[in-house]
Amino acid sequence: MDLLLIHGALGNAEQLKPLAERLAPRAVRCIELTGHGRSVIPAEGLSYEHFLSDIDAARANEGMVHLFGYSMGGYAALCYAARHPERVASVVTLGSKLLWDTAGLEALLQRLDADAIAKHVPKYAERLAADHGDPRWRYLVKATADLVSRDFHAPMLTPDVLARVECPVLICAGDQDDTALPADALRAAARMRDAGVLILPRTKHPVDRVDPGLLLPALAMFWAGREG
Repeated sequence: MDLLLIHGALGNAEQLKPLAERLAPRAVRCIELTGHGRSVIPAEGLSYEHFLSDIDAARANEGMVHLFGYSMGGYAALCYAARHPERVASVVTLGSKLLWDTAGLEALLQRLDADAIAKHVPKYAERLAADHGDPRWRYLVKATADLVSRDFHAPMLTPDVLARVECPVLICAGDQDDTALPADALRAAARMRDAGVLILPRTKHPVDRVDPGLLLPALAMFWAGREG
């Protein structure tokens, strides 16, 4: 059964390639979401509806798939699983902010400022320019901020939607993640039918800082017996 990896905000298909390589020989494919990489940002902006269409297009056949989503990708994966339960065997999220409040929104929007990124984290700005083009990365940052704001006021992943996720779910969160808080992971899991939480020790939000020695054995145990 195929495993689809879904990158996070401001990422691209390359973001999860190191994880995909470690998961071999499992059949793994990395999805690139609309507006990211070198794809066109839609005139109406980014939307989770676009992302759900990206997930659907990545399915190799009409069979079920496992989904792994990092950060924003995990949010999209759960939305897809709730809408299409017959297509998803399981979902793993990593560093995904599934519950929002005003303080969390404001904190994230402060980070989604292209000028601030260029000034305070120039190495990150250089990476974004390499991944998405310069100055195109700046438009992507703005489009992502707009998406986050719209979804906060009219969320796609409501408590009712979480309750409709039928497949097994594993929510992974770092104990030092100041974006996707571990306490929120526990609260979100409690709203789903079959969800567990893995708290990774000494782990912050960036996916490239996650210790594979902590994550991979847990994924193997979670997927064992769920191949259908």
